[in-house]
Amino acid sequence: MKKRKLSVLIVLLLALSLLLQGCTVQQLFREGGFPAPTEATETTGKPTEAPTEPEDLPPYTPYDEYERPAEALLAEVPFDEIVYERPDAQGLCDDFAAVQALVEDGADCDAILAAYYPVEETYVRFSTMGQYAYIRYTLDLNDSYYDEEYNWCEEQSPLIEQAMEKCFIAMGKSDQRKALEAAYFEEGFFDYYDENQIYSNDRVVELMQEESALQSEYMAMQSDMTIAWEGEECIVEDLLADPNLDYMEMLEIYTLYYEKYNPLASELFAKLIRVRREIAEELDYESYADFAYEYYYERDYTPAQVKQYTSDIAKEMASLYYAAVYGSYSEDMEMDEVMELLQNTAYRFGGEIATAYDYMMAYRLYDVTESTSKMPGSYMTYLSAYEMPFLYVSPTGEIDDFLTATHEFGHFVDGYVNCNGTNSIDCAEIFSQGLEFLALSRADLTRREREGLTSSKLADSVLVFLGQACYAEFEQRAYELPDDELTAERLNALFLECTEEFGMSMYGMEDILAPGWIDIQHFFIAPFYVISYCVSNDAALQIYMLEQENGSGMEAYQTLMRNAPDNSILALLKIAEMESPFAEGRIAELADFFADNLE
Repeated sequence: MKKRKLSVLIVLLLALSLLLQGCTVQQLFREGGFPAPTEATETTGKPTEAPTEPEDLPPYTPYDEYERPAEALLAEVPFDEIVYERPDAQGLCDDFAAVQALVEDGADCDAILAAYYPVEETYVRFSTMGQYAYIRYTLDLNDSYYDEEYNWCEEQSPLIEQAMEKCFIAMGKSDQRKALEAAYFEEGFFDYYDENQIYSNDRVVELMQEESALQSEYMAMQSDMTIAWEGEECIVEDLLADPNLDYMEMLEIYTLYYEKYNPLASELFAKLIRVRREIAEELDYESYADFAYEYYYERDYTPAQVKQYTSDIAKEMASLYYAAVYGSYSEDMEMDEVMELLQNTAYRFGGEIATAYDYMMAYRLYDVTESTSKMPGSYMTYLSAYEMPFLYVSPTGEIDDFLTATHEFGHFVDGYVNCNGTNSIDCAEIFSQGLEFLALSRADLTRREREGLTSSKLADSVLVFLGQACYAEFEQRAYELPDDELTAERLNALFLECTEEFGMSMYGMEDILAPGWIDIQHFFIAPFYVISYCVSNDAALQIYMLEQENGSGMEAYQTLMRNAPDNSILALLKIAEMESPFAEGRIAELADFFADNLE
């Protein structure tokens, strides 16, 4: 039994965002104007025939013969055959309470476990239905049914967590504690609940429900963004998709968009900060950052270490920003071609990566279709009752989609191989970013495409360090603001200050850049997540360097994946004999590497 401590939404492995929306402002600076978007095209993501070149593809185990570390509660079925049923949340709470009462009445280990097993199964089903509802909602933001169902599951989640926590606390206090750990729970399982009694605090549960409602407001706002344009109320995304827009028109659209939505998002963010700070106070943490680092992310480093880390990034890498902006490469590519590239690449990796790819295709555990009603971005999530990962990409129609798909497929492979046992977000992000780097040398690309994507990926890595460190610094400072300064004007000014410190300011673009923080979903739905992109990117770069030096990158990748379950990032890197991101001089070393390799 794993400790489930993340809300349904936070455990989603969110899309990697850089600066604002898809680096729009970077492209504006680089090209001297907004690039004309390509016209939307329908893609199906239908798998293609297996590659015939090269002929000596490495072997791999068929997915129906591959032994995974956990057995599914429900029989595996293709994603489109899953049937949603609203779970009985109150019944689940009552069931946990009944087990708790049994424990407190002095029942023995066998009786407790006999009562507990079916409750745990119901709990897993509840979590799975919540994840399924989220997937269905993101596939069509106009689907009010799954919007409501997902929000309902999120609202019920803190109540269920409270009931489960009280049940575990009772088990930990009983004379059956050791017997329960020996018979089913891992050794030391209840030690955690001796020290962490989060949901037992009724006020904390109320605050978490408030937080969930505010997050839902933000997501709802993002699903239908409109502005008044030429006398009509128009969807912003549709306006920006018009290839006939000139530079000034597109600039005006962004200006109107931020004028309308920046105040609304700022108000939501201010409320979220106040709610989260009260959660931390209720639980006797010095700050919400301390709470999030320890409770949600189980990090083996502190906000204070990150403060120095981001300072080093600003000092050593800010001068590389413009070179990174100019280093990106792209060209049009349809999603069916992207999926063919991903398939060929997976088979060229062989082993567990090829096995995971076949499994994904067999059960249709992905969606890469292009649709204006889909949520922008990408993610991988996990359907626990079926032990099935699910990959989601909202494509842009460019070759960058290959790296995006590879990124999420890296998460998929980890989820498949470890049955979602990689608890650390920092560790999980290694497998997404690391697979991107490894794919550069294995994908069936032309020389121009390979060189372009490699250069672009290295440039992207610089932007990950600068962008995500900037976000982390902004977030930390925002949570330190007094209540009367949690205004749109102050938050915008703070974000602009941070972009200037990290070398990302652009003369003449201040009015567009300053309010752009509202587009970073992590601030609203996954607080203090973003630093994970930086520390994991360091590990991914080490994988890339090993691959370039002696071809041992994949070996390092596999070592990390085998040891990822229940490990934190610094402990995992130590096992693999890799360097800590926080090692003295590490950022300066990386800055030198980028300076030598950016073209």
